[in-house]
Amino acid sequence: MVSIAVLGTGKVGSALGTKLASAGHQVTYGSRAPAREGGVVSHRDAVAGAEVVITAIPGTGVVGALEAVGAAALGDKIVLDPSAAFAPDMTMAYPGDSVAGRVQAQFPRARVVKTLNTMNFTIMVDPLDSLPDATVFVSGDDADAKDMTRTLLGDLGWPDRNILDLGGIDTALATEHVAPLFFATVRALRSPTFNVTISR
Repeated sequence: MVSIAVLGTGKVGSALGTKLASAGHQVTYGSRAPAREGGVVSHRDAVAGAEVVITAIPGTGVVGALEAVGAAALGDKIVLDPSAAFAPDMTMAYPGDSVAGRVQAQFPRARVVKTLNTMNFTIMVDPLDSLPDATVFVSGDDADAKDMTRTLLGDLGWPDRNILDLGGIDTALATEHVAPLFFATVRALRSPTFNVTISR
């Protein structure tokens, strides 16, 4: 069992938290507007007892949310980042950069892993029931953090053969900038039920 803080209670956070809790992990939801009677606490309180922090919030808000938690509280925890960052006109908010890279630079002790950001939230937790095949990418500098991420991805339904380790956190730029292709494909298919898949 892993203690997991899911920052965000929207579709992504709820989907990931529900599936990971069903796999036996201890999941605490953090929000900017906590409601303790509903089991939702502040971001800081959620992170305090967690081994893994999932940033299920808009990418442009991730660094600010973690700054509010504080570098000392975040420490050397694993930060699993599935976010995407967009400007108001839906262009990439950080051309030539990535959310995950910015988090790693801002919090050098944290062990940041980028994953699950190339797909709709329904595919994140139901990959092979929805599609005949799918690929999930992993980027990060810490080997142990990536091993833990692989374990959690397995609990979400991802077979190990479908997990592709791209290398260091610098490779997160590549997957984050798949976002324009993702939205163009949604428009073309009129459906988000697809994923970027590597055939080899």
